[in-house]
Amino acid sequence: MILLTGGTGFLGGSFYMDAVRNGTAEDYLLLVRGPNEAACRARLASNLARHSDPETAKAAASLCAILPGDLQSLATSPDPRLDAVSHIVHIAADTSFDSRHSVWQINVDGTLALAARARRMKHLKRFLHIGTAFCCGEAPHLEMVHEAPPPPTGTAHIVEYTRSKAAAEMALASGFPELPLVVARPSIVVGHSKLGCQPSSSIFWFFRLVDHTGVLPCSPNGFIDIVPVDWTSARLHDLLRKPDLKHSLYHVSAGWGSRTTWAAFEAAFAQQGHDGVRPYTFFDRDDPQGWRLFSAAYRDRFTKRDALNRTMSVGARKYHRFTAQDIAFDNTRLLAEGFEAPPLFADFLGPCLANPGTSISEQFLEDAGSFEFDESLAKVPA
Repeated sequence: MILLTGGTGFLGGSFYMDAVRNGTAEDYLLLVRGPNEAACRARLASNLARHSDPETAKAAASLCAILPGDLQSLATSPDPRLDAVSHIVHIAADTSFDSRHSVWQINVDGTLALAARARRMKHLKRFLHIGTAFCCGEAPHLEMVHEAPPPPTGTAHIVEYTRSKAAAEMALASGFPELPLVVARPSIVVGHSKLGCQPSSSIFWFFRLVDHTGVLPCSPNGFIDIVPVDWTSARLHDLLRKPDLKHSLYHVSAGWGSRTTWAAFEAAFAQQGHDGVRPYTFFDRDDPQGWRLFSAAYRDRFTKRDALNRTMSVGARKYHRFTAQDIAFDNTRLLAEGFEAPPLFADFLGPCLANPGTSISEQFLEDAGSFEFDESLAKVPA
């Protein structure tokens, strides 16, 4: 039996739908928050409908076993099915960018509760923990980051999410060395190569905003590491199933071969006919005058002075700190296992723009809660 956490999320939903397609969904036990099994299956089906259609989603949600509960409840759960678990795929996480207590409660305390229960699983062969490549902290510009243990406590991080994921990895390594742990660190997971933004428009709104404003706090020679969710989830299945992995830590990333230079990023949006400002203007984010360029460009392109646009500006600045790193993540280990290489961002940009063909502001609502925006206040134009 395979225990999956995070099946009601973006990456977790894609991962589970892969299991449905490859005929292994009946092997899965999904941990889902809810008062009872029926409510949990309804919640799962609602998420899976974003990756398929309602009928397919409902059928898919009926195939797996369900364990109602949360990560903290696992440590003391008496459910006998947990004793039959041979593989764990831990995708559940709070990806919020603010410093809410729940980020640490779920990403660190919840992970350790899961590990404590895993320690008692006598048949456990693999514990696949999904981290983030950005656990490296706020790294230097123009760098290819290689797999390494998380940096020490006190390292600068842009957001609490990445800091908490680094802490979770360190806690697992020090507190549970006996577990058959494999860590997968995805980079920036955006859209789906065929479904576009139907499963989620998270982060993609920001890439559209970059092109729409044409201002970047980056090096003109820099790059960014972007991968679609379907390729990412397929590689997680590879890492789960292959018995003779050479390493216990892998970047699931675009790497050198599929990283996106800013020149290629700009050209891809232009080819799709997106409403952008080109050529892009680059500035040094450490120069206070540089941010004035961004503010002026933002006001020019987003003229409405409402709560949604103010929050989106805050979110864009936060994401711009990630783009300013101009880094990509080496995927040599992943490719050396014989796994499929990632597509180029330009290859799946078209589906992401077309499906759904909504405004940048509407797509931002997918992430607005991460910046403490009350979605009930939103009045987004069609």
